[in-house]
Amino acid sequence: MRVKIVIATLTASLLLGGCSKLSNNSKTPSTSISSATKVSNSAKEKMSSSSSSTVASSISSKTSSVKEDTTDSRIQELNQKLSMAIGTTKKPTVDGLNENHNRLNMHYISNAYGYTVYYSVGATAKEFNASTLASETPYATFNKTAYVSTAAAVTAVNHHAQETGLPVIDLGSGVQGTIDRGAGQAYLTWQAGRWSVTVHASPVMGQDPVAMSKQLVALFNQYSLPIPSQVGAGNFDVTDNGLNQTITWQEGAILYKISARSAETAIKMASSMSR
Repeated sequence: MRVKIVIATLTASLLLGGCSKLSNNSKTPSTSISSATKVSNSAKEKMSSSSSSTVASSISSKTSSVKEDTTDSRIQELNQKLSMAIGTTKKPTVDGLNENHNRLNMHYISNAYGYTVYYSVGATAKEFNASTLASETPYATFNKTAYVSTAAAVTAVNHHAQETGLPVIDLGSGVQGTIDRGAGQAYLTWQAGRWSVTVHASPVMGQDPVAMSKQLVALFNQYSLPIPSQVGAGNFDVTDNGLNQTITWQEGAILYKISARSAETAIKMASSMSR
């Protein structure tokens, strides 16, 4: 009888122990699932953050690309076609405009000595060198001329030496010019390396060259001009009268000239050729 009671007690103890182990083991999968869920959620958060960052970066990149397209792509396209027509040669790589870049139009004429490129802004963008562009008023031109000698090209530059004995004008940034007044005209001239810069005004019309000269000095602090072989000349006018803002320089027997309605446009276009 005592043997049966002992056996029964042992059997019950084993059964309870086994139940306890199964209960403890059953908690483990629950803990693992909870941990896996946390890892999965964390991974999702990182993926979401990474995806948002990638999208933002992509939008920023596209926005930048669109901005560049509105300023540079049109003249790049036209310059490629110009190169196909006249060969790879120096030319302005910016249009010099502050707006309407996408409506830039370009045509050219050439002869045995060189060519002239006409830049205009139309109601719409037209094909390069379209015949109808001859009727559009250019805001700028670019001319290349080959002379028989370097001396001939230098003479054609219209470089002005700064005269002595004339009143000196402080133009800022350490630049000093001299002003020549007479016969109702005024010419303010200064030197910058191989360049001469002259601004013309008509005092009889209430004009003064000093204000414009100071503006030009500020622009030249931002935009560097090409380096001529010997001489270059910037000749500007206070009066806005056609393409009378000019920048001319020579490289050997080759003469380059940019003429524009705006002095700022001429400077930007010329500066793009110094890069």
